[in-house]
Order: sequence, then C-alpha cells, then structure tokens
Amino acid sequence: MATVEKRPSEDGKKIRWRVKWRTGGSGKWASQQFDYQVDAKRFKALVEANSHRVPPPDQLVEHGFGHLVPGGVTPAPQPAEEKLTFRAYADEWLGQLVKPHPETVRKYRERLEKHVYPRIGDRPIAEITRREMREWQQGLRDGGLSAKTIANIRGETVVPIFKAACRPGEDGEPAVRTSNPMDGLPLPEGPRAERDILESPDEARLFLEAAYAVDPEAADLLLCKLATGLRWGEVSALPPRAVNVARGTVSIVQVLRKVNRRWVVEPKPKTKQGYREVPLTAAVLRVVAERVAAASREQGRQFVFVAPRGNHWRYEDFYTDRWVKIRDLARERGLPRRMTMHGLRHSLLTLLATEGVDLAALRTMAGHASVTTTMNVYVHATRRHHEPVRQIVGDFLGVDDLTAAGR
Repeated sequence: MATVEKRPSEDGKKIRWRVKWRTGGSGKWASQQFDYQVDAKRFKALVEANSHRVPPPDQLVEHGFGHLVPGGVTPAPQPAEEKLTFRAYADEWLGQLVKPHPETVRKYRERLEKHVYPRIGDRPIAEITRREMREWQQGLRDGGLSAKTIANIRGETVVPIFKAACRPGEDGEPAVRTSNPMDGLPLPEGPRAERDILESPDEARLFLEAAYAVDPEAADLLLCKLATGLRWGEVSALPPRAVNVARGTVSIVQVLRKVNRRWVVEPKPKTKQGYREVPLTAAVLRVVAERVAAASREQGRQFVFVAPRGNHWRYEDFYTDRWVKIRDLARERGLPRRMTMHGLRHSLLTLLATEGVDLAALRTMAGHASVTTTMNVYVHATRRHHEPVRQIVGDFLGVDDLTAAGR
C-alpha cells in the first residue's frame, strides 16, 4: 500500500508531502513529492489503482499531473475549441479594476501567481468545481498558511473573480459561469489563533511598562496607537499639523503605504472613511503635544513619532528592533498572551464596544465603511462580563438565602 509522508524543510518553514510505494507492491521503493497534501493523496490513489506503479501519461494529464510525464512531454488532447482559463480571465479582471491603488493591484497579482495559479490557473474557469476550490483551500492550509491569510486571498481576489464571471459581459455576452463555486464554501478548519488583545487595565499597564523599559520613544508611539486604535500606517505617518491640542484630537490626513516594497507617504487615507478625528485622553495628549512642540523646534521634522535618524519608522525596523523585545519582555513579566501590534487596535475597539460606545461612533473610530466589519472582525469577547453576570444570576437565584434557611 502506498503512503503519504509529511516532509518539513530543514528550517521548518515549509512542508512538503511525499508519496512512497513499492513498485508492483513488492519491488523497489519509489516516491514522488508534492507541495500540497491533497495532491499527494490524489496521486497516491492513482498509484494504488495502477497496481502500485506510476500512472500512464494520459492519466497523469487527465488528473492534473502532466508535469510528471517522463521526459517533460505532456500529451494533451486536442480541444475542439480553446477554453477560457482562470488565469486568462483573472488577468483581464485585474486590468479592468479602476478604484484600487496600483500597489493593491500588485498585491492581488502576486497572491494569484503564488497561491492560486499553480493549482487552478490553467483550468477552464467555467469547469472549476466546488470540490476543487475546497481542495485548493485545504492545500493552502496544509502548506502552513493561516486561516486569516487564506480568508484574505479568497475574499480579496478569488471570490470577486468568480462573481465577475457569473455576470454578463459589458456588451451583453453571456456569463462565463452560471454559479460561484465559493458560495457556501467554509474556510478550512485549523487551530484557533491565540487572542491578542489586552483585556484589563492591569494587562495594559504591564504591556506599557515593558514598552517604556525597552524604549520610551517607541513606547510613545505604541501608547498613542493603543489609545486611538490607529493602524500602523496612520500612526507612523502622523504629522504635527494633524494634532489639535485645543480640541484634544488627532486627525488622519496622510498614511504610510508600502509601494514596490518601499514605504512612502501618501497624502490621503486609503478610503474616505479613513478621514477622521480621534479624541485623546489628557495623559496621551500631553505625550503627543510634547512631541509636536519638539517638532516645531527641530527644523525639517515631519512626523510626530520618529525613528533614531529623524524620519518616519519603517515597519520592519520597528518590529524587529523594538516590538519583538517589548512583546517578549511583557510576556516574561506575566502578560498571558503573545501580542501583535495590530492587536492593540483590536484591544481598543473591544474595550469601547464592551463599555457600550454606540456602533456609529465605534465605526468612525475604526475608520470602517461598515459597522459589520468592526463588530465581526475587531471586537472580541472578554471576561469583563463575568462579575456582572455572577451578581445578576446570584440576585435572581437567591441561593444564599435558601442555603441559610436550610441549615
């Protein structure tokens, strides 16, 4: 019987899958490696169906393993007519996008080339089935991608492409597909990610004390990020002119964005919802106001929070040189979870929702177009309700009175 073996790379960052069998069932060992477990399982079934031998070329081609045909020659059936592939349709779809920033289009194309085209790029888009897409998703999961990354690839590129294929063409041409194979298809199961939010004042204090112990300059930025829920690109690009000391607010007027692998300042937020004014507490306002005053004394300083050389922080440098040390120190001191920088944004929005801030205000603070995004993605369950629940249930049951009377 053929077997499928898990084969991690030496650095543990990549997993491959090896199908291993004895030729004819009892002869010499043979094997073939695959990037995805689902491909390895399909190939294993073909080997077993062929009496534990390499399937013939026509079967390899039929089942999507044409690249394994000996000599690299892939006998392909002559189609009656050329069929529109997923790759060809997706490339046309990308070329017709109007609103997205060029960097967003580049990111979409990169994801398609890396994670989608290798599996379904050359398949006729009209023939792709839900089973294929389920196996594609599971293959990404088996390859080590997180559920969140898979959801991003699926939601930002794959689903919109299939949706577009289900609509008639601009000149009234019939739709390429009659249904979207992603409809109703759940994301693959995987281990639940550890929650990365600060749930209490004690946890927030422990985290901030670790930040100031590592680097007060970086800690000021993280304090502002936690107090406002700003994204990295918003807080790192914050200019002194965006701070209104009289009103005690900061406004989002520009952002840092990665373009062609370089961080650049964009003169406007990504969306119209990104333009917003966020209130500061008195303590955080003092920190920010001091930095604005320092910027006015330092000629050429363009940002409230600056790296050692006086320019804006690059995310990669901040993460490696500051964040990792702060995160690890906080955990050593008792923070019961492994925080992420984006988790600070989740922490604030969760706190505001728990304290009853109305949904419209919460959406505005987050800079989201829909409150559904805010509530479903950024607001997490906490333990803050435990004590009120105990009190309410205890009063309702009157257990103390009953137990006292029965003694």
